[in-house]
Amino acid sequence: MTQPLRVFTIPMFAHGANQLWYGWLQKRLEARKKFSMESYTIVELAPSADKPVMSDCITKLKVALGSDKAVLARTAIIGHSIGSQVALRALSEMPAGSEINGLLCVAGWLKLDMPSKAIKPWIDLPFDEARAKANARRILNVVSGSDANQINALGVKEDWEARLGADVKIVGEPGHFSNPEEDDVLEATLEFFGK
Repeated sequence: MTQPLRVFTIPMFAHGANQLWYGWLQKRLEARKKFSMESYTIVELAPSADKPVMSDCITKLKVALGSDKAVLARTAIIGHSIGSQVALRALSEMPAGSEINGLLCVAGWLKLDMPSKAIKPWIDLPFDEARAKANARRILNVVSGSDANQINALGVKEDWEARLGADVKIVGEPGHFSNPEEDDVLEATLEFFGK
């Protein structure tokens, strides 16, 4: 029997646990029971700050995840927008062999067509992509064909496949996945972690 997953959701910057689809997803996952969950934790980055401090965000997630390899093996991460960056960078800083069950990115980005000043350091400062990839058993990025931040969804797909060996799913019209309910996120989560 498969062990229950610890699910960590990392919101996009300037949003907290009670915003967007984060709490809704927890309720839907509990109702659908496609996979067993030990816990569902929303790791808020900095919901009221002016800009995300990279080192603080990464440290916060690493502390939440812990370092026990057996526990990490049943850990699932869902990162939204910059939350995906935080997850990738945290994985890249963890010791080799700290493999999690999987990383599901929602509107994940490695580069943006029009980055804001606050986001630019996240694009300019490289991270160990090979280590991040090695520390996640699998990676899926769900992107929108109508996201103003990533105009070329096919380019995002090619970039993530080449750099991280990730699977990429392009969905229709949800923009940056910023609604109170996001069925595409729910379905991707159920399919990805329910395997």
